[in-house]
Amino acid sequence: MKILEINDLINGIFIERTNRYLSKIKFNNEIFDVHVHDPGRLKELLYPGNKVLIKKANNINRKTKYDLIAAKKNNEFVLVNSMYHRYIAENFLRNKFSDLKAEVKYNNSRIDFLANGKIWIEIKGCTLSENGIAKFPDAPTKRGVKHLNELIELSEKGFEAQIYFLIFSASKYFSPNLDTDPEFSKFFYLAIEKGVKVFPLLFSFENGKILFKREIKII
Repeated sequence: MKILEINDLINGIFIERTNRYLSKIKFNNEIFDVHVHDPGRLKELLYPGNKVLIKKANNINRKTKYDLIAAKKNNEFVLVNSMYHRYIAENFLRNKFSDLKAEVKYNNSRIDFLANGKIWIEIKGCTLSENGIAKFPDAPTKRGVKHLNELIELSEKGFEAQIYFLIFSASKYFSPNLDTDPEFSKFFYLAIEKGVKVFPLLFSFENGKILFKREIKII
């Protein structure tokens, strides 16, 4: 099922990651500074010589004129641009819920979505997959732990709370990344015990199209 389409993609070669949000990409025999929207480590995707897809930025006044969109892994491209996560999630969730509000305030935070006035939903993007197992996070995330605790609190108050993991690298199963972030893993399983519903959703990126494949199992 097609969820989103990203047009006007440009093929490039990854040179280096200057910092969390900046990389150097070669295309048209020149090297350009390209913005990286995903602050994760992405070491298995962003390495010298790997094929990538970039896109010209809409804002002509921006310092970096291009955005990094995807990187090659085996015989597929993996979306590495977290800017699209909200749109992918929103398009997917509108097939499930009749009423969907984005960025809804809860205490001092904002939850990604409130569905049908009573279901609180958080969204996480996942690019890391090892031996057929999608793993989140690929770097320690205090923000992720905070979101899990908020969902637990909402569930304990009697609301329905859900978290969706948007998985962009070919995987058969999903697991929290215990080695990278034991704290997140602990609260992930606690959230399930407290009634938070978890949905690991597998997507593919084919010819500029984000396609929903299926929900995969948690291990």
